[in-house]
Amino acid sequence: MSKLAPYWKAILGFVAPGAVVLTSSVTDASAGGSSITTAEWITAGCACVVTSAAVGFGPRNKPAA
Repeated sequence: MSKLAPYWKAILGFVAPGAVVLTSSVTDASAGGSSITTAEWITAGCACVVTSAAVGFGPRNKPAA
């Protein structure tokens, strides 16, 4: 677990947007309604990758010197 500690922000940055997109995909307003369409899967995957990359490769929060 301690080896993953530096990566928790990126891991959560991957999981959170995918969960939001997939959760909204099964609402009545969604094109698929009660199932997830291919386009929604692709959108969720893109959201996961882009967000985790931005969080993982972004500048680290460091205290002011």
